[in-house]
Amino acid sequence: MLLNFPGRKVDVEIPHVAFATGIGGWAVWYCWDAWHANAAVENLILILPVSLIAIVLYVFVIAGSIKRANIPPEGSSLHQPVSRKTGVRIAGSMALLGAFVLTGPLIGFDVASFLYMLLTMAFLGERRILVLVIVPLMFSVIVIYSFGTLLSTPLPVLILRGQS
Repeated sequence: MLLNFPGRKVDVEIPHVAFATGIGGWAVWYCWDAWHANAAVENLILILPVSLIAIVLYVFVIAGSIKRANIPPEGSSLHQPVSRKTGVRIAGSMALLGAFVLTGPLIGFDVASFLYMLLTMAFLGERRILVLVIVPLMFSVIVIYSFGTLLSTPLPVLILRGQS
């Protein structure tokens, strides 16, 4: 949507702003509701930081959704069609995410998350072997440890064990 201000036109991506405002509003409401329900540290140890991160991300989304308008010449379009390579990457990433969701309970969240990250990074073009091994391994270890320590949530794991 183009908005006219004195001396310039501003393009605002209304769908992005509306969606982000819905998520940001929900995060604020959830944090406020949790605070009023029980203001103890044990209750807010994850809710408050995640809500603050959501608010910061909301501000960045809003800032990115408001731009100075570049009015194209008549008959041209700002949007280019998605290239075949990009379409294949999107479809492949979606298929890998679906496989991750289906295999997580079967082979364990630790192995499934390691394989998902490794395969996704390789599919999207990462070729350094050290990065392909270290990043998924560290992510899996940190997530399993965090779930076990912070949330006391048992995850179906095959190799790694969280805090008991």
